[in-house]
Amino acid sequence: TGRTHQVRVHFASIGHPVLGDRAYGKKIEIETKEREKLAFPRQMLHAESLGFIHPGTGECLEFHSPMPEDMEESIKQLRG
Repeated sequence: TGRTHQVRVHFASIGHPVLGDRAYGKKIEIETKEREKLAFPRQMLHAESLGFIHPGTGECLEFHSPMPEDMEESIKQLRG
């Protein structure tokens, strides 16, 4: 719907906050060693693809975006 922070608010409300979300994420204490591993510089939220019908032409448009390198690295660290 385009409402501000809608995805972030929804995920947080069901107990699955977006990693790195300082506004809606859980505030938990983490050991220093682990904190460095989990220090996300930003929200770990990414849309791999986006599609919609162009309102003027009716054309179906689809865009793709690869996972950013910093997110790939964070996933590797979390998996160990």
